[in-house]
Amino acid sequence: MESFITGRTQTICLLGFPTAHSISPQIHNHAFRSLGLPYVYIPLNVAPRNLAAAIFTMRCGMSGANVTIPHKEAALHYCDEISPLSAVTGTVNTLYLKDGRLCGTTTDPAGFYKALAAAGHVLGDDHVVILGNGGTARTLGASLLLDKKCRSLVFAARSEKKAALLVSQLKKDENIPVDYCVLRSPESAEFFDRCTLLINCTSVGMHPQTKETPLDAKFFHPEMTVFDVIYNPGITRFLTEAAAAGCKTQNGLLMLLYQGLESFRYWTGVSAHASLFDITELQALADKGNHSK
Repeated sequence: MESFITGRTQTICLLGFPTAHSISPQIHNHAFRSLGLPYVYIPLNVAPRNLAAAIFTMRCGMSGANVTIPHKEAALHYCDEISPLSAVTGTVNTLYLKDGRLCGTTTDPAGFYKALAAAGHVLGDDHVVILGNGGTARTLGASLLLDKKCRSLVFAARSEKKAALLVSQLKKDENIPVDYCVLRSPESAEFFDRCTLLINCTSVGMHPQTKETPLDAKFFHPEMTVFDVIYNPGITRFLTEAAAAGCKTQNGLLMLLYQGLESFRYWTGVSAHASLFDITELQALADKGNHSK
């Protein structure tokens, strides 16, 4: 009997906490099998206190890793070399070995740009508001500034201190105003009024807290495109209320797929095409995972 895993199989892992909800193992293992590549992808549920040990183990016997919440910022400090993009964003979501050195980069921006394009939104002249101040918010905000893909940028978060710190740490373009506000504060209304691209980078509304939303529906208006990095559930309360207000909407599943295919190329040297996957089946897989937890 032929086995998919043999003595020649190389291992890629997912470093996160938690990882049970992730469909990345299904995505990558499907691509490995479809292209006949000798790799296997496994999730590792790694508490923050164990991250150093997990990365040491990865160095010793694995070929690479994805990094997800809450390790995207911390993992950067264990790399021997980081990409220019990660030097700007302060985050990594992809680890790979090159000449015995552990290298880190982030493929989240590439995934985000392609997913947004799939929603029919053309970047460039947007007043962007990002909800959150964590690793994904930092990565997307820094990339939008670096690539000059926005007209203005605002971080809206629950913690004024954390949002202010994030804004102070970003490398800014003098032609692109960068600001912050406290979520649900009266002062935040003006930023949402002019917003044309709203991005939720929080976990609010993710399964099982599906009745929650990071933003009051009164802030939505038809001139907005609304992007939610959450993909489980496929349609969050946040997206439902945005669509009801006439907004163009997109969840995070395509971002996950496209950033994953970028990571895939770093590990294998092979470009896997999105046509390998049925997005409807991937969404069903994510939804099924929600109910099996």
